[in-house]
Amino acid sequence: PEKYQFTVTSGGTHVGSLGTDNSLWQVCALGGAFDVAYESAELDKFQDAFSDLESDKVEDTTSDLTGVPKPQKEAQTLTSLLCNLSASEMAGYVSSLVVDAPRNSASALESFQKLTNSQQRVVQSSLLSLERLLEVQRKYNLDDSIGRCQLELSSADVVTAWASGCSWLEALEISGQAPGDLVRTLSRALDALRQISNLPFVPARGTDGDGVTIRKESGGIHPRIRALCREASSLIDRYPVKDMLPFEADDEETNRERSQDEDDDNEEPGNDYDDSFEDDQGEVATI
Repeated sequence: PEKYQFTVTSGGTHVGSLGTDNSLWQVCALGGAFDVAYESAELDKFQDAFSDLESDKVEDTTSDLTGVPKPQKEAQTLTSLLCNLSASEMAGYVSSLVVDAPRNSASALESFQKLTNSQQRVVQSSLLSLERLLEVQRKYNLDDSIGRCQLELSSADVVTAWASGCSWLEALEISGQAPGDLVRTLSRALDALRQISNLPFVPARGTDGDGVTIRKESGGIHPRIRALCREASSLIDRYPVKDMLPFEADDEETNRERSQDEDDDNEEPGNDYDDSFEDDQGEVATI
């Protein structure tokens, strides 16, 4: 029997490192993976059959001349748009990938109109990746419960505002949610941002986005995007959303804290504070 050797690409490593539902879609939505094998070619044929605009024909000709497949060009465009977001805008966009629709949420169009111009361009670009991924999942009969691709914009505006420094009362007014629901929304966004920022580092390549080089594998999430997610997580992480537990504790630091706790337990009780009082007879009663 023939022996095959397989390697995991940088994009595949990022997909496997995220502990979220359908992490493949989230990496695609962040420009870190695309249809390298061009399994979604039928989607382009279908769209081209209904395309009558001259501008679309010119774009298709240019794509054929460069030889760069459409999925790669779309991923490069999405990555470029994401890198130009601010940290607060990145927080709002990432929340749309992980946060469920709140009760009595606005329509998709109304939620889209509340986004910044930069966020709107990113969402429009990510829809192309969404269509391709859904096409490939349908082609290989992937179960809907596994391949669920989420792009829920209803909470993106309040997450963006909270990361921009708005007050808690302002955030409640923007969202229209109960305090507990809003904390849950912001906490899910915070968790996703932290996971993305802690993905293995993949250096950017000089040929990324040059419009000429054809990539044979997905390169993973761009380091600039990871840096924006790290900055965004620090902006969101404030009361009452602030996580009181450290996200990632170093072993040496944990051992040092444990040693300090043991030393405190062995110390003689001081006179700074004593849970006792002295009664009229001079006897000490403990509270």
